[in-house]
Amino acid sequence: MSRRILVTVALAAAVMCLAATPPPARTANSDPRGRPVTKGLDYLHARQQSNGGFGTMASTAWSILAIAASGERVDNKAWAIGGKTPFTFMQARSHTTAASGYDVENPVVYYAQAIMAYVAAGQPGRVFLAGTPRIDLLAKLYSYQDLADGPTKGSFSPSSSSRKYQAIHTTVWAIAAMEAIGESGGQRFDLATSWLAGQQRTDGGFPTQEGLTSNVEDTAMAIQALKLVRAPGIDPSVIPSARAYLKARQRSNGGFPYLANGVTSATATSAAIQAILALGEDPDGSAWAVGGDTPRRALAALQRSSGAFNRRPGTLVEPVPTTSWAVTAYRKQAFTIFPRRRPAAITPFVFRPTLTTVSPKQGARFTSTRSVLLRASYSDGSGGTGVDRSMCRLFVDGRNRTKAAGFGRSSVRLQLKNLANGVHTWQIRIVDFAGNAQTLKRTFTVSVPQPTPTPINPPAPHPTPIAPSTTIPPSAPIAPSTPIAPSTAAPRPTPTPYPTPTATLYPSSSASPLPNASPMITGSVIPSPSASPSPGSRTGGGSGAGFVSGTLLAMFPIGIVLSSLVLERRTHALSEASEGQTLPGGGSDWERIKRAVAKSKDLFKRSGS
Repeated sequence: MSRRILVTVALAAAVMCLAATPPPARTANSDPRGRPVTKGLDYLHARQQSNGGFGTMASTAWSILAIAASGERVDNKAWAIGGKTPFTFMQARSHTTAASGYDVENPVVYYAQAIMAYVAAGQPGRVFLAGTPRIDLLAKLYSYQDLADGPTKGSFSPSSSSRKYQAIHTTVWAIAAMEAIGESGGQRFDLATSWLAGQQRTDGGFPTQEGLTSNVEDTAMAIQALKLVRAPGIDPSVIPSARAYLKARQRSNGGFPYLANGVTSATATSAAIQAILALGEDPDGSAWAVGGDTPRRALAALQRSSGAFNRRPGTLVEPVPTTSWAVTAYRKQAFTIFPRRRPAAITPFVFRPTLTTVSPKQGARFTSTRSVLLRASYSDGSGGTGVDRSMCRLFVDGRNRTKAAGFGRSSVRLQLKNLANGVHTWQIRIVDFAGNAQTLKRTFTVSVPQPTPTPINPPAPHPTPIAPSTTIPPSAPIAPSTPIAPSTAAPRPTPTPYPTPTATLYPSSSASPLPNASPMITGSVIPSPSASPSPGSRTGGGSGAGFVSGTLLAMFPIGIVLSSLVLERRTHALSEASEGQTLPGGGSDWERIKRAVAKSKDLFKRSGS
């Protein structure tokens, strides 16, 4: 075998192996930021309003921090609604008014977080020309620092009458803001950090203000602030003691409470994760693992299906700031380096559910069927909150057909039948658990040719029987408006004919009959009246003719008696004629006898006709 053949066979085998090898399966969450981050971004997207903000200035500042910490940019079109972004929202409003808002802890914390948000938005220069009307945010922040000699020198406090009021809590945030804007090398910064280091309690922790017990959140923030100190003079044991305080307060699930014996808190755990990062340690490492649970895992356990983070288990408090802080911490961004140094920008998270396939296409035309199948496949990307089927809707010609469609996990189908000709509109709305929606509206046309109707000949009318002309007795009149239904009369029984009597005339040569004896009468049978029905009879049985015939039949015996009497009289006269007597009435005797006999025959005929 030549070398060329061997090379060809080898290449063919390699191609077959590559074709048989399946492509690597795509993971359920291919986003490198982690599902808690993308779900949190999903929730923030759903909370963003048409003006670009998130309800209030304080919530918007926190949202900007979360967006930048996750690797996205607030000026990206993914965070723009009608050209309005979170940053333009803040620039269009008064910071002075917002600093006294209902959701603001105190003015010092607000101005500090606003400065950090401007830096995170990539607009550090606008810190000095912020909002409408324009103000200097850093100058506002510095106005709350105590520079007078005394025990509170260098601290920041919202109350000029009592410098101890929330001094520790506000000072740690002021230090973080000064670091973000690049003021960490100045005198104000050094005074603030020096004062803060002196506020540590014997247990190693820091309280919100003097007189209160230590808490995890302020202790973790103090660690971050003190890790920024570059000048000597800070007791080196402050930070190790603060770390020991955090470790002693860690819960069995890996999270941290606000107070020593409390339940896991999202804000306290977020601050603790940032403090661990500031210490140069790994929050997922063995040093901070408790029975396999870590601080980041405990934080993720507080996240709802909507992407929001509970402040405490089952308790949703200030969800936008809480979620923003949790996203920032889970993304491993400590305030020692963030937002002054933002993570590299990555492709914005696709927050809306996507419709991957939709049928029929826009403007589809159906000319041979009235049955149309609506189909759609959808997903919420990789790492989103997922499609909330209970909130999805499908409408056909304005009618809600959601129940009939039955949304599945990733697709929906609806078979439409017997559609009328014309344009039909259907709309599908897919919603995720965060509340983000994707709506698609399409139209299609049904134009099935109508079959040409075949003319149907009207049925021939039934012929109306025409009754033959029949005389109807007056005794049975027929109403002109009443239709006469033809019928067949039941046949009448023919009466039994009377026996034919034989009349014997005694000859003159024979002995004379007895006086007054009635002679025997010979005659023919009287025919029975016709039993044929009269076509024009109302009853169909010839009631008029039957009446006449019945009457004649009833009078038949009377006629016989009358005929017998006439014959008896004529016979008597004949006997007198045979004796040569002259008969009354004129004419010869014989002629008069013949006339009498003839009359008697006529009488018989008339009675039998």
